[in-house]
Amino acid sequence: MFPNQQIRKSLKKQQGSMLVIALFVIIVLAFLAYAMIVITENSNRATVYEVYGARALHAANSGAERALNQVLGPNTNESCADATSNYGLANNGSSITGASFSNCNIIINCTEFLVTDTGFTHFRIESTATCIASEFTTHRSVSVEARIIK
Repeated sequence: MFPNQQIRKSLKKQQGSMLVIALFVIIVLAFLAYAMIVITENSNRATVYEVYGARALHAANSGAERALNQVLGPNTNESCADATSNYGLANNGSSITGASFSNCNIIINCTEFLVTDTGFTHFRIESTATCIASEFTTHRSVSVEARIIK
């Protein structure tokens, strides 16, 4: 046999194998692309939750500070009755609004009690903030205790 005939017979046996290899490579690349899309989507979702969690935490801190000022600030009666119990932070021009707190709601619970051993009046302020944006809802709570020394 001539060398050309051997090459032709060898090539005839291999017909179609390149198609199988190409198909396998395409399937593997498609799977990798899908995996990258899923990983990126999950990463984006985690970032959104982290940002909204930070917004809710800062809103809860703001609510606790506002309630402390309403209870213990200048020209107050030093009573839990002065603390606002619920307010929203929609971007409507009120004193503590802004883009960073839009669509957040704060619930304040203030408890006043006297410690008989010391004679001091204590205030326990719990501030819970909820921030909502489309399908994402985050809640954060802050608790503060203060006392009046006279």
